[in-house]
Amino acid sequence: MVLLSLLGTGCVIARYEEGSAVAAEHIPEIVPGQTTKSQILDWFGAPQGLADAALLESFLVDRDLMPGPVVDLPFADVLVYRLTQGKLRGMILVLYNQFDIHIASDTLVVFFDGDGKVTQYGYKRGTDALP
Repeated sequence: MVLLSLLGTGCVIARYEEGSAVAAEHIPEIVPGQTTKSQILDWFGAPQGLADAALLESFLVDRDLMPGPVVDLPFADVLVYRLTQGKLRGMILVLYNQFDIHIASDTLVVFFDGDGKVTQYGYKRGTDALP
């Protein structure tokens, strides 16, 4: 019985990563009204996500979810760059289990006007807080 109990115990350690690191050294170079979409793509590469207001409007109108146009928003599209990291540690015992999970992201969101110039951007660094 003791041998079976010992076989049912163990430790779990895992790491998770999705996306690419955000090139933070280029963030101070972003100037709203001057920086273009092609410069952003050169500096940061392909985005992890993007949104096009015209596409969003057609999606919402086709499903009767939105009565008015969203193309009138102050941006024509959005590029999202994100690196998500996670760490898992766990202990599995016969009568007690404990898991410690930490997940954090570095996220850069860049908004563009109809001419392909940056209107706004935001950056949050979260992966430094992972233990």
